[in-house]
Amino acid sequence: MTSELNEALQDIREIVGVENVVLIQQDGLPVASAGVWFSRDEVFSVASATCAIFGVARLVHGAFKYLLMETDTSKIFLASLPKNPHFFLTVTTAPRVNLAALFMEMKQNLSRITFLLQEHLEGRRPPLRSYSPDDTREVLSGFSVTDGIVAHNPTSYPILSLDRAHALGLRNILQQISDTIPGTHSAFFALNGGIRISLTGFTDDRFAAMSFALHGASERVVRTLRNASLQRVLCEAERGRHFLYSVPNGVFSLWVGHTNQKLGLIRLLLRHYLAEASQVLESLSRASTSIPEDLRELLMSGIAEPRLVLGGND
Repeated sequence: MTSELNEALQDIREIVGVENVVLIQQDGLPVASAGVWFSRDEVFSVASATCAIFGVARLVHGAFKYLLMETDTSKIFLASLPKNPHFFLTVTTAPRVNLAALFMEMKQNLSRITFLLQEHLEGRRPPLRSYSPDDTREVLSGFSVTDGIVAHNPTSYPILSLDRAHALGLRNILQQISDTIPGTHSAFFALNGGIRISLTGFTDDRFAAMSFALHGASERVVRTLRNASLQRVLCEAERGRHFLYSVPNGVFSLWVGHTNQKLGLIRLLLRHYLAEASQVLESLSRASTSIPEDLRELLMSGIAEPRLVLGGND
């Protein structure tokens, strides 16, 4: 089976602009790969990183067809196998790859790979792998691209101050997007500090939070694989398309149903509207997160008597 899988992956690899293709189990274990510069450790690092984003996308959308992450220097493409949720495919490409040709070739080969797996596994699920603490440290060390340097990437978002004028300006842009793009189900800005701006109030807070998490996980993946900045994410699901764009101080999310409007036209319209939104978002006042001095003193003190009382329901 390995030779047949490698042949199917190589067919995708031969598309102009495609650099590497990896077949991965749902537990992050690589099964087969085709590429020019991936070593064994690099393949395992790619599998581990993309497994994380695949899991977040499944939480947000359930079953989905593919997810595309785009940067200035590359595209990273995740595709779920038809009728087999235990495996998915990761494809890294050059920035100007022909997506139409890639999708057509992927469609043919995904079915072929699914048939090969079903034929040889006979319905058995892939083995899930467990790791000891030493194994985990060794895996994480594979994400370091420079020997002898320990990288720390703390996540910190500033607190935004949003006044009525800014909020109305952003809502006006959202209204234009909803009026211009047919089939719009949801459009909102998820800003740092938990601020969400939409046209429907706070009715989809869970979707907003998971969209922000999906974008954050995608950004970590592209930084790990390409050391690049994420520009946009497109998730193609059964119910429609989910667009995520990086904007100043947050993320823009658009969920549209399947319509006759071309994908390229939607992206062109979004580029125009998000340019206007970026001007508004860049003008927001920001403040660093901090702990009040009296609370800091209380939390950091070594006094024995109880001065902080916590309450909750059993």
